[in-house]
Amino acid sequence: MNQQHGLWQRCLAELIGTFAVVFAACGSVIADAATSNGVGLLGIALAPGLMVMAMIYALGPISGAHFNPAVTLAFAATRRFTWRHVPEYLLSQFSGAVLAVLALNFFHTPAHLSKVQFAAHIPQASFGAALGIEILLTFFLMFVIVAVATDPRVPASVTGLAIGLTVSVCILLGAAVSGASMNPFRSLAPALFAGGAALTAFPIYAVGPIIGALLAAFVYEQLRQK
Repeated sequence: MNQQHGLWQRCLAELIGTFAVVFAACGSVIADAATSNGVGLLGIALAPGLMVMAMIYALGPISGAHFNPAVTLAFAATRRFTWRHVPEYLLSQFSGAVLAVLALNFFHTPAHLSKVQFAAHIPQASFGAALGIEILLTFFLMFVIVAVATDPRVPASVTGLAIGLTVSVCILLGAAVSGASMNPFRSLAPALFAGGAALTAFPIYAVGPIIGALLAAFVYEQLRQK
């Protein structure tokens, strides 16, 4: 993150980046329904992963490219981001996520949106299994983020690629269990429109990613120490 950029510029970058990631993640699910499974699981996994990669390269130098409240909180907890700006980052990310779902409402028909409940996450397994896999998948994702984004030995050119591919792989692994959110606002934004079971299940997608991200950040900090 370039401290030469003003807070409003960093927050706008977080809003735009989160909008793009949630638009891709939810949009691929809705497009799959609209095309009778024409996108497929691989497409649903690749769309957000590729968008994450692109947004990291585009906006990383401005805001640090968090695009995820769990990432912001983990960086703050390990003193790699100031707590003072956490509320502004979270508000920007939440706004971007909600705006993305609003945009999808404009572009897609009510029938396609309702078919997949606005691409909201609803566990396909037990509460414990869904929570556990959200913790594990977010651990993998945050571990890679901390490694490639904060270790000066890692070339900047590989940062977006490594993180984006991790997102896609985690979705492939977790889609059948929890939907593989790894991002509380990715789940909350469509749940606000879907209501019902999506809102009831949201605690899984709030608590799991935050626990996983915090664990990964602290574990990597211990590995980094000499």
